[in-house]
This record gives sequence, structure tokens and C-alpha cells, in this order.
Amino acid sequence: MISDIQLCSRFVETLDWICQVLIRHSEDFNIALVKIAYGDDNSLGEAYGAPEALRQLSSLTHDLQSSFRRSDLVGREGTDFWILFPYTRVQDNVYEKLLDVLESSKHQTLNIVEREIAIFELPLIYQKALVKPDQGHALLQHLKNNQTELASHIFRLANL
Repeated sequence: MISDIQLCSRFVETLDWICQVLIRHSEDFNIALVKIAYGDDNSLGEAYGAPEALRQLSSLTHDLQSSFRRSDLVGREGTDFWILFPYTRVQDNVYEKLLDVLESSKHQTLNIVEREIAIFELPLIYQKALVKPDQGHALLQHLKNNQTELASHIFRLANL
């Protein structure tokens, strides 16, 4: 649990910096941001109990972090996972990489809720935006509130 908080802290600090760079240089900066939503905040807790759901989500955080490059960062906010892929375009098969981790037998028990994966191309969002979030938390909230319009791809994985 403590390491989840540390990962999230590093994630948000890095995202704050990325927001500042994108405001000034969005055309020269390739970065993808992925949101993985695991149902609502209560569904896993109701199915497993809060402590077990928290343990499983924490395990997934670490597996996501170790499955990608060292430059990719993972943060978790409740049942939402955020992954930063610097120097990545969406065409680089981000989706297949995610599916390999999410569908592994180690995390099958989390598949009782619908999972939604949204992929955002941050440079395009900043190039087109009238209001450009200048802090990480503001950007995440903006993306959550406007996901349908801003995501370049949205996939849903059915619950089992």
C-alpha cells in the first residue's frame, strides 16, 4: 500500500511537469496516457471485502509497473489506473501490452467487473484544447469528465 502511494506521488509530480511541457511544446512531445477503470469504487469491495480488493488492486499496480519500460509510470486512484507512456504513439500497440497484463491468470479474479480502457494522445489534446490543464490532477479530472470526446480509443472488457 505504501509503495502504491509513492508510485502515485511520483506519477502526479511527473504529470505536473508533462502538463507544463505540453502547454508550450505539444507538437514536439509524444506521450500516451491510458486510463483503466475497474467498475465503480464499490463493486470490488462488495465482491471481496475492502481489504482483499485493496490487496488485489495493489498487486495489479505493481505488475503493471514491472511489465512496462522503466520510463513508463503507473498511478492508481481508487479503482482507476493511469499509465504514462512517454515517447509512445498509440499505434505502438499499447492496447496489446495492456491486455497481456490484465488478462493474465494472476489477475483473473479482478475480472468480475467490467473494465474500460481509454487511450489518450496528450499532444493532440493540448493542441486542440481551449483550456489546457497545467497540473496533473486537473488533467486527470479533465480527461475523466470528457473521456468520450478526448480519448482516441476506448475499449471495454466484459466481466466474467
